[in-house]
Parts: sequence; structure tokens; C-alpha cells
Amino acid sequence: MPIRKGRWQIELHRRAIHITREPDPDCPDCTGNRGGWQPNGTGPDWDECPCLDQLRTWRVPLWRRPAWPVEEPF
Repeated sequence: MPIRKGRWQIELHRRAIHITREPDPDCPDCTGNRGGWQPNGTGPDWDECPCLDQLRTWRVPLWRRPAWPVEEPF
């Protein structure tokens, strides 16, 4: 179950915490809907709103994974 705090959503998984920034609900272009239909030469096309970044999810590992052994297992 994710935790929401303003524009941020935080999820705890087994080995990492995922932090996601949601769209701006006060954006005058998309009003928090993440984008809209933008007209172009061949017809309308869906485009993300500028209020979003290209990178909007971060993964924070909780602990290191063990290194693989150098020798062959068999």
C-alpha cells in the first residue's frame, strides 16, 4: 500500500523504497492529468505536460545484494 504525501508517493518493497513524484495538481496546462492531446500536422497526439520530469521515480536500495562467487558452482 503506497503512502502519499502531497505530490510524492512512497512504496516499500522487499529490497528497496520507490519514491515517485506525481504531476502538479495546480498546473494550468494539465490540471494534474499528466498531459493532454496536442495538435500536430497529422492529427492530435498525446504529449506529457512540462510539469513532469523525464526522471520522476527513484529507487533507494535497503541493503546490498551479496556478490556472486568467483569460482564455478559446479
